[in-house]
Amino acid sequence: MKNVISKSFEIQDYMLEGALVNGFWMTLEDRENLVTEVVYTPVNVKSFEPATAEKIIRRIAAKCDSFRSLLPENVNCEVIFKDLDDLTYTANSKLPEIKAAELDEIRVMYRFHVDYYI
Repeated sequence: MKNVISKSFEIQDYMLEGALVNGFWMTLEDRENLVTEVVYTPVNVKSFEPATAEKIIRRIAAKCDSFRSLLPENVNCEVIFKDLDDLTYTANSKLPEIKAAELDEIRVMYRFHVDYYI
C-alpha cells in the first residue's frame, strides 16, 4: 500500500487564519492521485488586499508543507494557484516571488500524488 494514496485530510485541515473555506471538492483521480480544490474568501471584507492575499498564499504553501510532513515519504503535495496563472508550489520548495493583486477569492488545487515507487 506504499504506492497508493491512502490518507486524505478533512475540510477543517484546510482552514486558514484570515480566510473562509467557501468551496471544497475532493477528486480521487486514481489510486495514485488525489486533487482537493479549495476556494478561500476573506473574512468580513469583500476582497483580499494585495498584502493580505500574499499572506494567505504563504499560509497555503505552509499548509502544503504541513500535509507533506504527514504523508509517506513517496507521496508529495503540490498547490496550484488558479488565480495566479496556475503558479505551482511543491512542498518544501521555495515559493516564487508573488505580486498579488486585490483578489475576491483565492482558488487553489492541492494535488497529492505518488512521486516514486518503493
